[in-house]
Amino acid sequence: MSYFEGLKLTKKGEQLQAKINGNLSETLTFTKAKLGSGSITSNDEIRFLTDVKEVWGTANVTSCKIQGDEKNIVAIELQFSNAELREDKIFREIALYAQGNEGEEILYAYANAGDKYDYIPLMKDSPHSFIIVIYFNITSGSKVDAKIDLHSYVSLQEFNEGMNKKVNKTDYASAEQYGIVKYGAEEGTVLEGNKFTQMMGKDYGGILNETGLKEVGKTYFDKNTKKLYLCKNNNSDISANINNYIAMDSHSILERLENLYKIQTYTYNNISDVRSDMYIDYKVLKIMNICILEIKFSRVGAPNVLYNATDLPLEFRPKTDVYMAGVSKHSESMDYHWIRLTSQGKFYTHNFSNGTFRNLQATIAYECAN
Repeated sequence: MSYFEGLKLTKKGEQLQAKINGNLSETLTFTKAKLGSGSITSNDEIRFLTDVKEVWGTANVTSCKIQGDEKNIVAIELQFSNAELREDKIFREIALYAQGNEGEEILYAYANAGDKYDYIPLMKDSPHSFIIVIYFNITSGSKVDAKIDLHSYVSLQEFNEGMNKKVNKTDYASAEQYGIVKYGAEEGTVLEGNKFTQMMGKDYGGILNETGLKEVGKTYFDKNTKKLYLCKNNNSDISANINNYIAMDSHSILERLENLYKIQTYTYNNISDVRSDMYIDYKVLKIMNICILEIKFSRVGAPNVLYNATDLPLEFRPKTDVYMAGVSKHSESMDYHWIRLTSQGKFYTHNFSNGTFRNLQATIAYECAN
């Protein structure tokens, strides 16, 4: 086999190497290798080469591994065979090609065997497949990748390494090695799938954020909120829509329990003049998700007139529109004059009336949306 002292970086290879060293935003990707029979005058010529001198074949990249205690050694494995040769070839040149994030493929490193070359015979004379492994140093932390040929064969070394990982009956799995999974509740074991159902009382359906049908009665994990949700209706939502899901992880349940003792209040009036045609003054008390609203208001003689008032805060808004009736004496009878609170926290007049009425009052309880 030809003797190569070692690959040397070309000028473009040096520039690319300097660009990726320790730079986590850049990746050095090895693309292929070329084989040739050309000669060079001296090693100094290598630095300015952009291609092999006399190419006759290509070697595919079949493996790219970072090795060493400091993760600063790259091992590139190349494979080629003499299956397509039509004549004996002098194996004197080997060139490794690579690219950075920009995608421009360059001659990265090159070696020439000089007069220590060998011949690659024809397949009919001597069938051969060749494996070449190239090692070189990089700055620790640099990102390295390769365009791997998925049609390459498994080398004897890789086969033996794979066989060494073969699981025996006494080999239990760990974070560092393959093995048999042991069921249990202690450290180093895993729970059986049905244990989740036994603990939670509900079947686990999977990840909420993944597309697909979510089944009512099953629980789904939201990777964004890190919470477990019970599906209330069959749906295809990939986010925790309150109409379809309810949080049932321990933290969410604790929050709801704490809300049993949590009372919120909010007061507001849009004007202090009680004689104003659109006067509104109210106080709302919230316990869990139930609000009790006490309101005093005036209203003009037209429906769907928006009160000039600040929107009710989000946490006090009703799940659906709420209607309230204030009473006033008109002639000898008592008339009801309605006001509507929307789920957006806005107040509107509701029914028709013949004039403006003041000093109306109502109290109502409703379910909050949040």
